[in-house]
Amino acid sequence: MTKEEVAKNIQEMLVSETEMEYLADIPEKHLNRLHADLQEYMKRLDANQRPVFKAIAVSTSFIPNFIIAKLAHDYFTPYIVAQVCDYMEPKSAAKIGRSLRHDYMGDVAVNADAKVTARIGEFMDVELIVSVVREMVKRNFFIKLGEIADLLNENHLKNVMLKMNDDNAILQVGIHMKDEAKIIRLSKAWSSSTRSYVVNELKKIKHPLANKL
Repeated sequence: MTKEEVAKNIQEMLVSETEMEYLADIPEKHLNRLHADLQEYMKRLDANQRPVFKAIAVSTSFIPNFIIAKLAHDYFTPYIVAQVCDYMEPKSAAKIGRSLRHDYMGDVAVNADAKVTARIGEFMDVELIVSVVREMVKRNFFIKLGEIADLLNENHLKNVMLKMNDDNAILQVGIHMKDEAKIIRLSKAWSSSTRSYVVNELKKIKHPLANKL
């Protein structure tokens, strides 16, 4: 990753409300060390608390969804909810998600495994996903959005993009996707104005996708 990408990834890992511009002043060697240390810390935290996350996941089957949402908002951090989702059936997690604030859901998605988020997303209405994505876009969480987009059901993702009505968001998600063939296929459903905007912006940064869409 470039220094800019590492800084952006650190911002997403911390789910920061600020742009954290000061990260740009940290020497690249130290920035990479900070990134690695944060990743290691998150792994240790997850390993130590895994039994607790599993127990919470089991308890959700006995509690009404609106009460779970209230408990999540008042007592659980998005990180905790994200880890609990690892032990839940995607359909059950999606039902609880309908009772959560959309900005909170965006924070959960940033902390969650993209594979888990994509599986849950397949059981959510497109309108709800669009609302959550807009919250994530506001905070420039494009690295995580790209990871999820790579894994989300293609038809579902196509419908989300068409309802977004945000050319720059589509551009940024596309840039951060690794599945080039998928974004090329998706682009065929975009409006001519969206495609023109994306292609022109890609040309400005000399991105290889510019000549493939």
